[in-house]
Amino acid sequence: MMPLNFSSGIYAYDGKEWLRVNATLVEDSRVEVKKAMLDAYPELRAMYNENDGNTAVYYLKDAKATVSSFTAAPIEIEF
Repeated sequence: MMPLNFSSGIYAYDGKEWLRVNATLVEDSRVEVKKAMLDAYPELRAMYNENDGNTAVYYLKDAKATVSSFTAAPIEIEF
């Protein structure tokens, strides 16, 4: 679904606070980036290759993180 909508969100909750990260995903198609990712995850390296056309690496652009809770004002971080 990511290639259809590059505006994405990542959400997490630890029992006290919520973390919401919204960003635009940008594909980094450089072979050296794909190789580095696959080298860092041997279980994926066993199934994929940086030159196979099935491997994609994305980075976050225009990202905004918000930490929220019921007991404090939200904290917003842009990166």
